[in-house]
Amino acid sequence: MGVTAYKIGSGECNNYPLIEHIARYGKPIILSTGMNTIESVSKAVEIFRKHKIQFALLHCTNVYPTPPEIIRLEAMKELQKSFPDAVVGLSDHSITNYPCIGAIALGASIVERHFTDTKQRLGPDIMCSMDTKELKELIEASKILQKARGGIKGAVIEEQPTINFAFASVVAIKDIKKGDVFTRDNLWVKRPGVGEFKAESFESLLGLCAANDIGADSLLRKLDIVGEVK
Repeated sequence: MGVTAYKIGSGECNNYPLIEHIARYGKPIILSTGMNTIESVSKAVEIFRKHKIQFALLHCTNVYPTPPEIIRLEAMKELQKSFPDAVVGLSDHSITNYPCIGAIALGASIVERHFTDTKQRLGPDIMCSMDTKELKELIEASKILQKARGGIKGAVIEEQPTINFAFASVVAIKDIKKGDVFTRDNLWVKRPGVGEFKAESFESLLGLCAANDIGADSLLRKLDIVGEVK
């Protein structure tokens, strides 16, 4: 049939003879881990590692439908911590896309929901299945979240135009003569943020002396200062 990978449901997560049999084919396996502990999942992972196959572990809660308070997205992160060589994701049985979207934000590489072409059908899992509209919405949300997650705290280059007008710079609030000491009476902070000294440098400038005459409302420059700013 040309099967390229296998999906094993939560009910077989601790069925190690079956997992061993499937792993012998040497193809990637996606394993749902609902109703199981880290310890029982570990035994399945040992089999995957022994056969040197790629594997994914999906956190899952096997209640149909699953209420939000027992979805426990943090358990997915526990899987990632316990098995750093695993691809991790969520198999969800709730009635909305929100848990899957939250899982993606937390790092999920795979999300799984049941699907039905119409919710008018009869069946035990129809109530927790998504339809065509919800599937489209989940795909769109997944693409956005995949781009949005990650990164580190700090300004990005695209924010520079906003920095230029939104940050404040140190300015003279009255005429300052050469040799005058900078104080709160002659310096303050104002927009825009294009000056050489941003508001965060204000305190370190107090007590230093002016190297030149500085007009009121002028942005303070490095050449206007005697001494070094700490």
